[in-house]
Amino acid sequence: MPGRIVPRFDFRVDVGHASVTGKVRQKNEDAVLLAPELSVFGIADGMGGLAAGEVASREALEVVKQRMSLKATQRAIETYVAAPTLEHRRGVFAILREACEEAHLHLVREQERMKAMMGTTLDVCLLARDKAFVAHVGDGRVYLVRPRATLQLTEDHLAREPASFGSGPRARAPRPLVSGLGLPSPLRVDVCVVELRKGDTLTLMTDGAYAPLGDEASVAAAFRGPSGAAVDQVMRQSLAKGGKDNATVIALRVEDRLVQRAQDAGSRLDVTDDLVTLRHCPLLVGLSPSSTLAALSSGIEVELEPGHDIPRFEAGDHCAYVVLSGVVRVGEATLGPPALLFAESLVGVEKAATAVVVERARCLRVRRDDFREVAEHDPTLGLSLYQRLAGHLARAH
Repeated sequence: MPGRIVPRFDFRVDVGHASVTGKVRQKNEDAVLLAPELSVFGIADGMGGLAAGEVASREALEVVKQRMSLKATQRAIETYVAAPTLEHRRGVFAILREACEEAHLHLVREQERMKAMMGTTLDVCLLARDKAFVAHVGDGRVYLVRPRATLQLTEDHLAREPASFGSGPRARAPRPLVSGLGLPSPLRVDVCVVELRKGDTLTLMTDGAYAPLGDEASVAAAFRGPSGAAVDQVMRQSLAKGGKDNATVIALRVEDRLVQRAQDAGSRLDVTDDLVTLRHCPLLVGLSPSSTLAALSSGIEVELEPGHDIPRFEAGDHCAYVVLSGVVRVGEATLGPPALLFAESLVGVEKAATAVVVERARCLRVRRDDFREVAEHDPTLGLSLYQRLAGHLARAH
């Protein structure tokens, strides 16, 4: 489907996909969702150790498609496209989470009916305006491949590796999933949104596809061409390296822009170009790229002109800011990237100090409530964030 138009997305999209059984497995338990009429794409990897992995993956994606097809869902997405406010964006996140949760509950009911265990991973992508909204469960992966950088947007939901004692080598046992649709463990649905531009490729892969690639450099090398050729290369590489598992790929390559929105003019948060700055922010030091993106998934970029007072209270809540570019003055101090402004706002504390823009500033605004939601959604990440926040506040005083 080269260079096709999908609803509500500002670019043409070249879509490539493939799925192979491999040389070892007897059946393909991966499934693919291609719904360009909804601007929705997804992959699911049924769990081979369970009785009906191929049923789980197929039916999970069917439930997701049904949920995304509802008139109420379409209205909510249209509302975001017309007015991409924080509230409307959170509405899209809620839709994706609910679709995953509905698929999970469907599989639980099917297990009871069939008297057989079934489970699957799930990765879903919704294209809207110039963004990709991603929902993730399990150990499939979504990568954003750009001409100069590649980011893994998702984290594998696997049990932590046990501590190693002694200095001798040891074989690494496979780590079990700690979250998957249909599993008895608590369901964890990660969501994020990324800005897309011409030349980007968003790729969704099951573990049988990405494992043979080895690292992000190999992913980048594979997906910097046309989608069809990239997918074929990944399939060949999977088979050449043993083909031990089912392998499935969807590649969404962003092509020419069709819609130029007046309100979109100017520079905005770029998850690749700004990532170095963000990862040096006191709140984010030491986090992985995917955790950094998750931590700031509810952040809103704002541009402020010289002389502008930076508001501590905005959009109905206390706010902190990460300076991405420009210069601001806080009291007697002059600060630039990657300064963290009003860090105490993230715990609801106000101070008398003001911040004024000296040179046009581009900042990422984080509301206290959204920060708390991120922490509650992923307690491990939340603990890391609040520890960094406490350390920063202690040093500042």
